[in-house]
Order: sequence, then C-alpha cells, then structure tokens
Amino acid sequence: MKKQYILLIILSLLLSIVIVLGMPLIRKDNAEISADINNEKSLVSQEILSYDTKEKTYSKIYSKGRLIGVITDMDHFNQLMAERYVDYAADFPDTTLGLGEDVYIIEEKNFANFADVDEKIMEYLVEHDLLGVNTTAVEFSTADGIYEIIYVKDYEDFSNALERFLTNFVSEETIRKIRSAEKIEAPKELGTVEMSAMIEESISTKEAVVSPSSILKNEEEIYQFLCYWNNEEREYYTVREGDTLQGVGYYFGDMSPKQIVMLNPQKLKSETQVITPGMELNVTYFTSPINVDVTKQRLAQQYIVPEVPEYIEDNSLEVGIYEVRVQEESGIKNVLYEETWTNGVLQSGEALSETIIKQPKRGVIAVGTKQVIAVGTGNYVWPVDNPAISCSWGCYWGHTGTDFVNLYGKYTPVYAIDSGVVDAVGYAWDMGNFVVINHNNGVRTMYMHLNGRAYVDEGQNVYRGQTIGQMGNTGSSEGVHLHLTFEVYGVRVNACNYLPCNLLY
Repeated sequence: MKKQYILLIILSLLLSIVIVLGMPLIRKDNAEISADINNEKSLVSQEILSYDTKEKTYSKIYSKGRLIGVITDMDHFNQLMAERYVDYAADFPDTTLGLGEDVYIIEEKNFANFADVDEKIMEYLVEHDLLGVNTTAVEFSTADGIYEIIYVKDYEDFSNALERFLTNFVSEETIRKIRSAEKIEAPKELGTVEMSAMIEESISTKEAVVSPSSILKNEEEIYQFLCYWNNEEREYYTVREGDTLQGVGYYFGDMSPKQIVMLNPQKLKSETQVITPGMELNVTYFTSPINVDVTKQRLAQQYIVPEVPEYIEDNSLEVGIYEVRVQEESGIKNVLYEETWTNGVLQSGEALSETIIKQPKRGVIAVGTKQVIAVGTGNYVWPVDNPAISCSWGCYWGHTGTDFVNLYGKYTPVYAIDSGVVDAVGYAWDMGNFVVINHNNGVRTMYMHLNGRAYVDEGQNVYRGQTIGQMGNTGSSEGVHLHLTFEVYGVRVNACNYLPCNLLY
C-alpha cells in the first residue's frame, strides 16, 4: 500500500512537470496563430484577450479579401443584422438583410479568445455600404459571356421598362404578333410592315444579395439604363424661333424627326408637331446595352422616267428653236424593299422585287439646228439612288435647298435630274465641290458638297440621269449628302415643287 502511495506521488509530480513544460509550447502555438490573424491587419481594431487549452471555432468576416474582424457570437451578430433591417424595410419590404457582394465569412479554429467587437463590425458594414438585401440580378450576355449585370428591386419594373424601350423601335401590335407566333404578311399596299424583331443579346435573371445603393428601384431608373447604359452625359437643346424638328435633328447627329420624338416622349407626340421657342429637347441618342433589330418591308411607288428624248434635226425650224413631236410620259412601278434597323437606325436595305404598273413613253424633240443643244423636258429623275430627304427646304433658317441622302449607302453617284448644259464646275467654301446645270428652259439646278471635282466640264451637254459626280461632305457640310438647289428664272424655289417628294420614305 505504501508503495502504491509513493508511486501515485511520483506520477503526480511527473504530470505537473509535463504541464509546466508543455504550456509554453501550447501558448507558443497560439501566439503564432494569433500573430497570423494580426498580420492580416483587420479593418476593425480587435484584441486577443486570452488563450484556452481547448480549440474552438470562430468566424472571420472579409470584404474583397480584406479581414474586417472576428465575429465572437454569430447569434448576436445575426440579431444585430435583423435590427438593422428596420433602416431598409421601407424601400425593400418583405425581404431580409444579408451581406453584400464580395463580403463573406470563413470559419476557422483557434485557441484564442477575441474581444467582442461585433457591434463595431456591424457599424463598419453599414458605414461602408457592405450590407445587402435579397433582390433580382438581370444578366446581359452574348456568346462571349456576361458583359453587364444590373440589380432591380422588382422584376416587373424591369419587364415594363424593357417593353417601353422596345416600343421605341417596334409597335406593340408587332410585338404581340411575334409573341403569339402569328404570321406577318408582306405589305400589299403602299407603306411599311414590321416583319420581325429581336434583341441580339441574351437576358437572364437570378437571385442576388447586394447593397441597396446598387439597386435600380423603379421602372424609370431601369428605362434610363436601357436607353443610355452607363452614359450619364446628356445633351439638351433649347428651341429657338423658326426651329423645326427636322432642323434640330439635322444638327444633332443627322437624326430624323421620328428619332427626336422617341427621345422626348413626354413633350413630343408626333413628327409633324410644331415646336415652340423655349422648349427644351433631349438630343442625346440612345447608347443602349442591348440592340433591338427590326426587319421591315416597304412597298413604295416610283416613277419610271423614260429614256432621254430622241433629238432630231429639222431644217424647217430656225436655229435655236425646238419642237416636241412626241410628248414623253413617265411610267409607274411598285418596288418592295427589305430594310434592317437597329435601335431605330437604318443599317441596310435592298429591293426584293418590283412590279411595273405603267410603262414609260420616250419623247421625240425636233431641234432646228445642226448643233443639238441639250434641253430639259421638266420631267425629272431623282438626283441619287434610294433617295430620302435629310433636310428639306427651310428646315433651318436660310436653307434654300433640299438635302438628299441615299438610304442604303454613302459616297454614291449623283445624277443630273434633267438634260441641259453645264454652266459651272468648281469649289467654294460653303458649297464644296459643285456643278451647275442650265436646262435651257428657265430652270437651273445646282449640286453641292460633291466628294471630288464633278465628272463633267463647263459647256458640256449632259443628259437626264447622267452621272455627274459623287455624293460627299465637302464645304460647309454636316455629313455625307447632296444639297440640291432649284432655280426657276433666277429665283430659288423648293425642289419638291417639281420632284415627287411625297413618295419618299
């Protein structure tokens, strides 16, 4: 018994020695672990109060890879989170508060006891806008992957804003037909039919927890994003006396009146609306994150101008006298075009087919001279192919001409609209490269802003439809176009008094 007692004393002594010698090793291990934590330089100041001999789990909270601090009581921390939700409940009801983007918690084990700074950590999260609410993430992607993500408070607001954006470029009726897979017929009467529409990019949604400050909270905010993406710059113009929608559009990116109306839906309802001095208009065109492609088919009626009249010499007529023997007549044809538009801007177009309604009739003119002088008939061709008017007579103050563009191309041929003799060829600071044709019937026409010198020379006969130059942007010009000036007995007049501009798109 005595031996057992002595053995127990010896074992106790040995155990005491082990504890005494072992504790420094344990404390050394703890010190190394705590040193690692301190080396992370937590964003919230936090001390290690003591060490235990037993390891326990604790939670480290990070923001974008940087340690904010160590949460000592997750239940208490979650309670603090619930209490903070009161500050967000008015704007974001029926949801919960969580950690925002790039904020995460990692659980680790350690022997240390950390100071309780849970409330300071919560204050840091609030101050740096690192808390988040449950919401909907809308992702925009292409075949190359996601290129933009937005967060919306209510997906219904996004749907409404997207629908509103789409109707800038395609009618609600066409959208309905496309969604119901209803067949859309090509136009059978003169006019335009929207055949198809699609968004080039893919749009998908998922749940997310993000900072309230990064969430688009209503339909208008989402609509502005869809119109202008991250472009916060806006350009406005205050209407002056004499301004027209066409003139305003011409000076701000060569936009059409329809495009100006699209940008100002609260103020403008129609392309023919009269704008009044003092009215402020948005003239910043869409810079959207999505592209809405619309295919249209347009049935248009066009005149078929006959061949240049046949000139015959007649010795019974005095020199310089001419006589119409056969009156020419224009034909008529219907042409079906297909066009591709992206976000309201014409990208391309081509003629699919044409139907002749009436054949043209070539004229015959007898000229009483051996030297035939080209004389106009007053039956005019368009000065460019696929014509459209970018700025009409008087579209801005002092504009005494008509600006034509080719809907489907730039730097394309310019034609003499009637036969005559070249009066002048040259260059001027305002007109750029120009040519003037005298049609020898009281009418002169001037063709301005040609890309280079005219293809004809002074004194040369030219015939209706002959190429006389190339459309350009020289002189005082705001974009590639042809400025046509029409002069009758020395007085400048509106070319559309003589050309069938009402047939233009």
